[in-house]
Amino acid sequence: MKHALKSITGCNSQGSARVVDGKLILSFPHAITPVVWQMDLTQAKSSALEVHENKDKGTATLVLKTPGGANTDIAPFEQKAQAVSALMAVSRALESAQGQIRPVETVNYTGIAPRRSFAPGKWLAIFLGILLLIILFNIWGSNLPRPPSGLEGDSINPVSQSAPVESGIPLSADEFLNAQ
Repeated sequence: MKHALKSITGCNSQGSARVVDGKLILSFPHAITPVVWQMDLTQAKSSALEVHENKDKGTATLVLKTPGGANTDIAPFEQKAQAVSALMAVSRALESAQGQIRPVETVNYTGIAPRRSFAPGKWLAIFLGILLLIILFNIWGSNLPRPPSGLEGDSINPVSQSAPVESGIPLSADEFLNAQ
């Protein structure tokens, strides 16, 4: 009867294991306690999956061991062979998950990927670029022609210096500028 049920549902005793977006998803519908279980692989630094036998009950349990020493029961099976088969399904899922263990960088609602901060080398390049621009502007500014500062009057058009102009008396712009 069990074999007929397995062939109808398409499930086998090892269940299924997949890695999706950085999460290990396990489905064991034929365990003593059927379970669908997930684990975030980015937070599971160095965890181990093991099969523990309970000889008193004659069962075997798939267990997650964390670096802190904590054990988490995932699924109990009637036979050790079923638990080992489930463990091998997990192993195959992890082996075939190349590039899927770390989740893909999410995109915000505008469709633009979040900005990343500049590396120190990029900041140094920007600083040196700005410094180079300042130096070039100083060199360019120093090469501009400047009017001679030692000459008192205009040598081309000498104008007689007159007395200071009184306020309120109209005069032409040339006379005003020459009086300055």
